[in-house]
Amino acid sequence: MVVYLRVAIVTSKATSLTNVGRDIAYTLEHYGHAPRLMRFPPAGDTMTKLADAVIMIYPCSPLYITPYFLRYRDYKKYSNMKCLFYTTIEGEVTQHFIRDWMRDELEFIAVSKYVKEKLVNAGFKVIDVIPHGVVREDVENARKMVGTARKTLEEKFPDRILFGVIAFWHIRKGLDLLVKAVKKLSKKRKDFIVYLVTNTITRKYLEGGENLFIDTVFGKRSRAEILAWMGALDYLIVPSLAEGFCLPLLEANVMGTPVIHADYPPLNEISDSSRNLVFPYENIVFQRTGEGIDFELHYYNPDDLASTMHYAIDLKKKEPEEYEKMCSLNRRIFPQFSALKTYKKFLKYLVG
Repeated sequence: MVVYLRVAIVTSKATSLTNVGRDIAYTLEHYGHAPRLMRFPPAGDTMTKLADAVIMIYPCSPLYITPYFLRYRDYKKYSNMKCLFYTTIEGEVTQHFIRDWMRDELEFIAVSKYVKEKLVNAGFKVIDVIPHGVVREDVENARKMVGTARKTLEEKFPDRILFGVIAFWHIRKGLDLLVKAVKKLSKKRKDFIVYLVTNTITRKYLEGGENLFIDTVFGKRSRAEILAWMGALDYLIVPSLAEGFCLPLLEANVMGTPVIHADYPPLNEISDSSRNLVFPYENIVFQRTGEGIDFELHYYNPDDLASTMHYAIDLKKKEPEEYEKMCSLNRRIFPQFSALKTYKKFLKYLVG
């Protein structure tokens, strides 16, 4: 007997979470179900009228997410609904925010092996790891726009190697180290630009320059525009010190763009040195910022990032065949991370 479900997908307005929710909805609809995107989980008696099952997508921070934990528990315990909690974390859960009922009654699906390890260490139950995926139509549509995006970038920054960064201002995003690396490399050469897509608050802390362009359009551009921009770059840089998955790394790779990043988990779960450029980190510091997470910050020497960028410029200019090989290898990873493959795993827990 074929079961068709009305599935509520509940997440916040954060750009990354919204994109994930939409991609999961696309997958469920492809397989014949009826997804419904929601910003807030209503009470159980209301939810049962709207949906047969629920997927909640939030980071695992009890400080902020406890109301959603309670809704999840109530859906399963009192409304008898199939309910999944898809989560991420960029470090360890701050222990004094954890309650016994959370360990006893919550079950999570982690977005990476790294996230699973951190949650299990905190005493939580993790039933599966489902990595993020990307939608073929999104990639194909964006590829049609790459030529125009590239032309625009080349007109604005002629005769430059184009590095891109997409990150909001936060200590874990490593933007301060990025600026140090840019300044270091700028003393050696001027034939590059780092195009930073970020939020407006970043301008309070960083200033642009000859080799750093700051564009405060984070969260204001369509998915297709951002993917096309990634595809038009020579390289994407991920300067982050901590991630739970790093969707931009995956998105850039499927668009054929090599990524420069520090070699730590979970980035090295989805990356490969044969198609990306990696550099080492030096030490780990756990940092509390009042968000209910002890962020696991992988600090690196900005000189190592600058050196990797220097090598990347020469690679593109002097070894174009090797560079194109990296791009080709990246485009080939799409089948592994197709949303229809990765997010289909949710149905194993919702159907039956």
